[in-house]
Amino acid sequence: MNDLALIEFLHPWFLLGLLALPVLAWWRRPRGPVPSIVVPTLAGRGHLGRPVRRHLGRVGWWWPLVPIALLVVALARPRMPRGDTPDPSKGIDIMLTLDFSRSMAETDFRLDRKRVTRRLALETVTEKFIEGRPNDRIGIVCFARTPFLVSPLTLDHKWAVASMKQTDLATGTGIGWAVMAAGNFLRRDSERSKVVILITDGDNSSGPRASEVVSQLVADRVKLYSVLIGPEMVTPTAAASHDLNKAARVTGGQFFQANDTRALQGIYNLIDRIEKRELIQKRFVLWRELFPWPLAAGALLWLAGRLVSDLGRRIP
Repeated sequence: MNDLALIEFLHPWFLLGLLALPVLAWWRRPRGPVPSIVVPTLAGRGHLGRPVRRHLGRVGWWWPLVPIALLVVALARPRMPRGDTPDPSKGIDIMLTLDFSRSMAETDFRLDRKRVTRRLALETVTEKFIEGRPNDRIGIVCFARTPFLVSPLTLDHKWAVASMKQTDLATGTGIGWAVMAAGNFLRRDSERSKVVILITDGDNSSGPRASEVVSQLVADRVKLYSVLIGPEMVTPTAAASHDLNKAARVTGGQFFQANDTRALQGIYNLIDRIEKRELIQKRFVLWRELFPWPLAAGALLWLAGRLVSDLGRRIP
């Protein structure tokens, strides 16, 4: 694209001043009769029709209009974008709450037609989910018997994923404590929409249940999506009364089940579509200011005109 097409004016209304230049030109035009001398004969007066050499140095009546036009353009502040950065205040906050208990080492999931552990399948699908939401601040809480913060809310998603992959498995499953921890980390920012995505492969075995602590999420307007993974699916009747289902519904979220990697990926995709926001991405644009160029050119032309005019008057 031609760079000139990128130029815009911060104060374009100043360009209306250019409309006054034709009026000024008309007002400054030479007026009146041509100077003459009444003589009885033109003999010996032929040189009067030829311009005197010193008049070649005089500046034309139109010359000051050029610096004025350049000054008007400078006042309009021409500029050209040289880059921009996204506004990090857009997007939502997501706290991924992942079960890293010993049972996640079971190799009953498949990935690329190979049997893999639940943990590897979860990490792979989670990483794809994170990559698809570059404008969201994402944090990770892993839990076994107790929760532990793996990554605070951040836009540095690569670092968050790397930290998740370095986390070790532990014993126990304290779902309620994990939900409380995720909610506490989200409460530190109240201006953005907040979501907790809880993924576990077992029942609560330590501390309170999720439904017993979810009231704090409701008070903080945090939505909970709970996902139960494993080879055995809970029946619809049991799912309706499942504690994770109750906790999610209270917050306005949903409860899901995944018995393989494809189902888990589908759940992540569904949550991604639900929580997509049609945001107007405000951007901080870096500008290259161009007004010094017409301003300097106008000043130089005005000075040159004055010098040429003065020089023409002084030459005999």
